Amino acid sequence: MNDENTAEKLNWYFASCPSGIEEMLLEEVKKYDGESFQQFTGGIRFKARQWNIIELIINSKLASRVYLEVHQYKFYKDNDHFSLAKDKWWHHLFSVNQTFKISTLFDKDANRFFKNSMVMSLRLKDAIADSFRENVGTRPSISKDSPDISLLQRIEAIDGQKGWFNRIYLDLCGDPLSHRGYRPHGHEAPLRENLASAIIQSTDWNKDEDIFMDPMCGSGTIIIEALYLAANLPGAWLKLHGLAKKSQMFSFQDHLWYKREDHQERLEEYAMDLLKKGEDSINELPGGQFFGSDLSSKALSIFQKSLKLANFPSDLVEMDVADALTLEPYEEAPGIVITNPPYGERLGQEEDLPKFYHELGENFKANYKGFRCFILTSDQEFRKAISLQTSMRKPFFNGGIECRLLKYDIR
Repeated sequence: MNDENTAEKLNWYFASCPSGIEEMLLEEVKKYDGESFQQFTGGIRFKARQWNIIELIINSKLASRVYLEVHQYKFYKDNDHFSLAKDKWWHHLFSVNQTFKISTLFDKDANRFFKNSMVMSLRLKDAIADSFRENVGTRPSISKDSPDISLLQRIEAIDGQKGWFNRIYLDLCGDPLSHRGYRPHGHEAPLRENLASAIIQSTDWNKDEDIFMDPMCGSGTIIIEALYLAANLPGAWLKLHGLAKKSQMFSFQDHLWYKREDHQERLEEYAMDLLKKGEDSINELPGGQFFGSDLSSKALSIFQKSLKLANFPSDLVEMDVADALTLEPYEEAPGIVITNPPYGERLGQEEDLPKFYHELGENFKANYKGFRCFILTSDQEFRKAISLQTSMRKPFFNGGIECRLLKYDIR
């Protein structure tokens, strides 16, 4: 098979995401010519060509990771698992000089049966090591902290049959795609970047007409993701400079398939083109449209640092230390409020939260006529405390916490 045909071949991939946004991710993958979709909790399995996958990895605002499916088989006992895993030319996938690590995920049935994912990871590690020894005379080393190659095996029950099905994936990303790179070192925000983007994309925000407010903005994740959407920036916006300068920003750049197909020159040109378009789009963003406030001046200081790290002008967002319970809109409607109120440990005692939510709703009712207000919250009792009629309830999962995005049309 020649290089051109290999590059054009459709392969199976898996894109992971926070639970609840799978359908949105599917629509995003379609933009990059994905096909033959299979939707699972936490991700999408699909077919695509190599260059389209590279485009998806760079542009996606919703995926957490993207994997290439490299092996699959049914097995009935441990010996089958070992021999079938070994029956793969792993030395064609990566070299003996590259380090690797293995992670294992079970579906709920496999988890009850196997219990220990580390044991199954060791089985696959031993199979790969033996395959290398037989084919090249030596084996690659394991690296748990910074491997060149990260493999994920997902073991699941077969509906209506005995045995198990194993799919083995090669991680193409390295760092999660949700790690945009604009958060200051050591800072953890309560909302992943890709989940924040999904929340915004689930609203009826009109970026050409609405002012955009987050009255409990914290370190600014929601507003910065709104800026990404307003400027149509790729998710990997902050990695484009590195890609254009031939730096390795994703793990796929060190994979044998990528080097064989010689995508590097095309990738550099693509990154430079996206950089130019992104810079032009940022320069065209209007002032006086984005507003963030919070009770914590420390959080706003982190927000300012994040805005700078994301290469946005410092005056693009108006920031104020203010109380969301008394804050009035910065401009007249039309406008949108999207916010993720802090949980109990950030507000004080949990018993104070119903009162907080009630007063927040009362402020919306009194001062936000003509606005659409969206609140992400995790507790039904808190939702009931807002004495307003919801016009939308959309489920999301923030980590392991089930939440609802609630919409209130203030008239």
